[in-house]
Amino acid sequence: MFSGPSARYKALVKYQSNKDKPMAPARNPLPFLCVGHAYDHMFMLLYPTVVLALEAPMNMSYGELISLATVGFILFGAAAPLAGWLADRWSAVGMMTVFFIGIGLSTMLTGLADGPLTLTLGLSLTGFFAAIYHPVGTAMVIQTAGDKRGRNLAISGVFGSFGLGLAALVAGGLTDLVGWRLAFLVPGAVSVATGLWFWVAFRQGLPVIIDKGRHERPSTGQREFWRIMTVIAVITVCTGTVFQATTIGLPKVIDLRVAFLDRQTLMVGGVVSAILLIGGLGQFLGGWLADRFPARAVLIVFYCIMVPAMVLASGAYGVSLLALVAIVVAIEVGTQPLVDSFFSRFIPPEWLSTAFGLRFALSLGASAVAVPAVGLIFDRTGDFTWLFLLLAIAAAIVLVAVLFLPTRAPGDKEPAVKPASAPVTAVAGGG
Repeated sequence: MFSGPSARYKALVKYQSNKDKPMAPARNPLPFLCVGHAYDHMFMLLYPTVVLALEAPMNMSYGELISLATVGFILFGAAAPLAGWLADRWSAVGMMTVFFIGIGLSTMLTGLADGPLTLTLGLSLTGFFAAIYHPVGTAMVIQTAGDKRGRNLAISGVFGSFGLGLAALVAGGLTDLVGWRLAFLVPGAVSVATGLWFWVAFRQGLPVIIDKGRHERPSTGQREFWRIMTVIAVITVCTGTVFQATTIGLPKVIDLRVAFLDRQTLMVGGVVSAILLIGGLGQFLGGWLADRFPARAVLIVFYCIMVPAMVLASGAYGVSLLALVAIVVAIEVGTQPLVDSFFSRFIPPEWLSTAFGLRFALSLGASAVAVPAVGLIFDRTGDFTWLFLLLAIAAAIVLVAVLFLPTRAPGDKEPAVKPASAPVTAVAGGG
């Protein structure tokens, strides 16, 4: 359907005469994008750990407290298309600056909350600004990666996983040592400072590397394009639901089922962090595979492991539970660079942020049902057996949907080795 960059996109960039010159490290936005990905996931998951210490002071049940984050998680996905559209039509650098500063101030507001209403407001605004990263930041990673998109997506993804892991450790540590409010105030202030630094460094624009080889591939027919997008939409909704439910419920699952931690918030947070950090290394494997093998084949293998692991986790306790959850998390995050790289190959570059916004709206918006579901299942049953079984069904749906994907996407490497086209360097996205 799309055979190459449009005239409008070409007008947005100014080609440099030294097009084969590597990007200078000082002009590489990847470090900021990696840190932003870590902030995005860490700030969204501070509350699910802090909430363990709020039941008594707020005089509310776990289910009631965790549901206060529902609007924030809905906005985390629902606001993504608007963020992507503004990045494509206004400024990617400007939107990333808004992300850093906005999510920082919102998190600080949560730390100053004095009741359920102000908690909900702070968490909702945090979700709204957090929605900016995935459509804008992911598109930036791809646009500055050339033919190494899988590798760069994996590097960024590992930092996202670090953010997932650090959330429980930071929230649990600060809550136990100095109080729950500092678990929001300190990270928020750091994010605001990072946003100001990012704006100073990149207000003149970003270096963009266009992978010419991708656009020399045969285009995808319109009917085939929409069939593939429908399959990807199903995969996106199901994987998003599994990911959000697992990460949101993980502190409470471990608190309940791992007796030797003695239900101490700091200990639980440390174990959750270790699982997410170790599991996050799956991003490297996923990114390496994304640059070398068809996504369809790799996803089939991954989800053939995921489904039985989830079923076994439904009845596991102690060390067995920790091992199974680590496998599930590693597969969840390891498939992200695969799917992102595959999806991006069907999208014209001038619509990349908008397209990722729509995809993450499906992923994070639809999966917002995971927030009340986690609390409701626990309040009704006192356990998470049914949650794991329902997530296993969602993973099985992903496995079936993957079978309907094409074997290769435009730009996938062919079995025969061909001379690679030199990347073209451009400058775009100034604020």
